Amino acid sequence: MSSSLSHHRRSLGVYLQESGVGSTLNLSLDSDTSSTSTPSSGKQGGRKSTSTLYSQFQMSESENRQSYEGSLYKKGAFMKPWKPRWFVLDKTKHQLRYYDSRMDTECKGVIDLAEVESITPGAPTMGAPKTVDEKAFFDLKTTKRVYNFCAQDVQLAQQWIDRIQSCLSDA
Repeated sequence: MSSSLSHHRRSLGVYLQESGVGSTLNLSLDSDTSSTSTPSSGKQGGRKSTSTLYSQFQMSESENRQSYEGSLYKKGAFMKPWKPRWFVLDKTKHQLRYYDSRMDTECKGVIDLAEVESITPGAPTMGAPKTVDEKAFFDLKTTKRVYNFCAQDVQLAQQWIDRIQSCLSDA
């Protein structure tokens, strides 16, 4: 994919997952975006900020009940530490995407829900957040690996488990 399209995608604050099938998302802006910003200048011109567009996009998704989002701790792959990540459960694309933070537009990873085999309560492992109840941990087993998650509390963990299982049963 060309770097100009990649920059354009980031400047809109929307992440599109490229796939063989392809998808289209059209956003309209009040001002001309093609000439107000270049990758090297970083100037916003008369456009809305990336975070504003991202927030508006996320709010409209949430209003349509097409997604559920929030913060979870995720344990990195083999021998990696626990890190806070912003997660978006996208019911339309059947994905669980994660980002460094809520304002980040670059996706760190995507979990295809079609590959999920099970979701079960988890247990704290070395380096887990110490202020979190041990019942706030859960594991998502896919055909490729087991993802370890931790919510801020037991209720949030159960909400995530319920929402993910709901997506799995919709498939």
